[in-house]
Amino acid sequence: MVWETLRVNKGLAMGQRLALSLAIAFVSKLEDPVLGLRPLLYCKYIDDCFIIFSTQEEMDKCFEMLNEQSEYIKFTREKPRKNWLSFLNV
Repeated sequence: MVWETLRVNKGLAMGQRLALSLAIAFVSKLEDPVLGLRPLLYCKYIDDCFIIFSTQEEMDKCFEMLNEQSEYIKFTREKPRKNWLSFLNV
């Protein structure tokens, strides 16, 4: 078996005990401006977010704000398909 050492240039090394807590803290800082917009519903578990606003314009502004926070983390969004929306990959 050959062991190879990989260098992490950005982000956190996988498998480190502290990595999950640091990632959650970092993403929480990204969310602060969005919570100021007062969404109707905001749910998050690790890296999945579920956000509801009253208008499409508010949702678009939220999405834009989230993606302006970091050049390394980009949020994506899904629209319901056949009255179903995936959250937490279930």
